[in-house]
Amino acid sequence: MKDIAIDYLGGSGFLVSLGGTGLLFDASESGPDRRALPDPAALAAFEKLYVFVSHHHDDHFSPAIYDLCGENATYILGFDIPQPYKGVRMSPGEARTFGALTVNAYGSTDEGVSFCVDFAGVTLFHAGDLNLWHWRDESSVTEIESAERAFYDCVAPIPKQKIDVAFFPVDPRQGSMYDAGAGYFIMTVKPKVFIPMHFQGRPDVALRFAVTGETPQTRIVALEQPGDHIDLHLPEDEASAPDQKLKDLLKDDENS
Repeated sequence: MKDIAIDYLGGSGFLVSLGGTGLLFDASESGPDRRALPDPAALAAFEKLYVFVSHHHDDHFSPAIYDLCGENATYILGFDIPQPYKGVRMSPGEARTFGALTVNAYGSTDEGVSFCVDFAGVTLFHAGDLNLWHWRDESSVTEIESAERAFYDCVAPIPKQKIDVAFFPVDPRQGSMYDAGAGYFIMTVKPKVFIPMHFQGRPDVALRFAVTGETPQTRIVALEQPGDHIDLHLPEDEASAPDQKLKDLLKDDENS
């Protein structure tokens, strides 16, 4: 089984625990909902800590993370995070390896990047501000078509049927279109688990999408308030099954 512990920090912020390794995504105190930066003691308990910042908007990035996480953390940043903030900056299309952790940066339809992270047999995707950003009631046909093309182009290279957990926006400011990007992402990328974020302090929106957006391939988990926690236990990929069957067959041959 793949064991993943996830703490919701509010907004688009999450702390993911994989054994003794922590992955902190887009932690910030700014935004319309009550938010909480992670407990420094909890961060200090990790053997290794990776800190991800998708882009410079203050609801995704707080300079306080540098005091909170310390010198021993590895900071992985969208290309638009200004100097002098330290870290490895990534642009769409780049891939970097940090020991046993691999990071691929993909595009965004707003600022910075989205991240796909592989570690210990687990694949995570954090969208940052990647979304289908348009307001059907207010946008012109040209604006809608442009937004759709940009979004589809960003989603196209993201690996399909591979992602274990995806963090992705469902923003009520878009009115009836609040779930358009999320629905398309689930339909095309098919993550095993989808966790809504960026819902502007409106957990009812995340809960509604958990009911309407779930598919046979994707389970939706709505974390409603900062401090909410979930432990996920996901089965190993079925793709590994043939290899095990081959080993069993070889073992049978050896014993015959």
